[in-house]
Amino acid sequence: MGGAGGNGGGGGTGTPITASVTVSGADPIAVAPTFFGENYWSWVPDWGDPVAAVEAQTADLGLGLLRAGGANNDRQDPIPFSLDEVDDFVTYARAVGAEPLIQVPVVKDIAGEAATPQDAADLVTYVNVTQGYGVKFFSIGNEPDLYEEQGLMPAGYDAAAFCATFREFATAMRAVDNTIRIVGPDLSWKYQSGANDWLTPFLQDCGDVTDIIAVHRYPLTAAACTEAAAYADVTSYRSVLSHLGDILVATGQEGKPLAITEANITWDGDPANPQMPASPGTFPAALWVADNLGASLEAGLYSVDYWSLSEGYTLGIFSGTNPTPSYYAIWLFSTHFGQEVLTVTGAPAGVSVYAGRSAESSSTAVFVLNKTTNPLELQVAFQDLARTAPVSLQVAPTSLQMAIVADDGSASAVTSYSADMTAPTALP
Repeated sequence: MGGAGGNGGGGGTGTPITASVTVSGADPIAVAPTFFGENYWSWVPDWGDPVAAVEAQTADLGLGLLRAGGANNDRQDPIPFSLDEVDDFVTYARAVGAEPLIQVPVVKDIAGEAATPQDAADLVTYVNVTQGYGVKFFSIGNEPDLYEEQGLMPAGYDAAAFCATFREFATAMRAVDNTIRIVGPDLSWKYQSGANDWLTPFLQDCGDVTDIIAVHRYPLTAAACTEAAAYADVTSYRSVLSHLGDILVATGQEGKPLAITEANITWDGDPANPQMPASPGTFPAALWVADNLGASLEAGLYSVDYWSLSEGYTLGIFSGTNPTPSYYAIWLFSTHFGQEVLTVTGAPAGVSVYAGRSAESSSTAVFVLNKTTNPLELQVAFQDLARTAPVSLQVAPTSLQMAIVADDGSASAVTSYSADMTAPTALP
């Protein structure tokens, strides 16, 4: 990034929006080292093993967590996630600087038979005893609230049935290594307000054997990926996070970390679908990712793991080996946000502002999402921080801007990213 004197690229022909926000350091929230995450997909050799080709660029993200999971790993389809594949995954995760999270299958073991607690124990034995990898994080199954409707479990399979399975598996796994941290229940959607709630009964009965509470979130259908829906979703997301917090409190689990172990704007990345303005791979989808990251940071989540790295469908942050706009949105946050989340107030409608603090560089990073078609003239004030002088930012319509604001009052470094750019650009 190049230096900039508190300005940057407010082009556009609409009437400028003039607004002020305040960044406060009074109540900082620590960013979990595992916060920035991704899903390791696709590793399938017959499909070209796309993740292998993007290892170097993935390392540039500075991820804290990399998850090997999903429906394919649970069903062993199209091929088993064998011990050789486990070796490759752990090696990959460590090479890109991330902690590995290994999903233990519940549906089928690597031989194609019904998975058992002993299979789970054997996998932990292989990973942490035989190979000595020291993997900390394991999860059990994937989206069990869909098992019955997908024909993977018998009629009547419910949260109580999954809890019984989960407890058996967790007990067997901890008998091998009692230092591991178990993640779950990785629900697809049956935790939301008004849904057939699986999370409450699961945590009531199995919260004691779950170290990190995890669910998945894909808010929109493929056909609903409009710009308006993408830009408005952060409000719904905050409501979901609040509802999840209420469930954790009601079940006595409020002290446990909360993670979103799969996320994307939609679950349906079939390229045969009509492509919408905010479909995965588009710039509006990247603004959705940036908003999702910012709200997740403010909520103090343990990890947010997007689906996925690279695959034949359009959901990956790589298209082949080419980074999509969502890659760059994640990169700006993961490499520049800092170690603490600060409080931001005053953002106008259609604008999101997030701020992070880096004690190492004695600076504050301010991220501005202008989701309107108007230029934005934004005054940023600082409270309870070493920085006292305000900063003026000029933000282009429909763009993401990052300003690194130094404590000593020197010129800020401003980077802008919009749909007409191939990558984020430092502004003069």
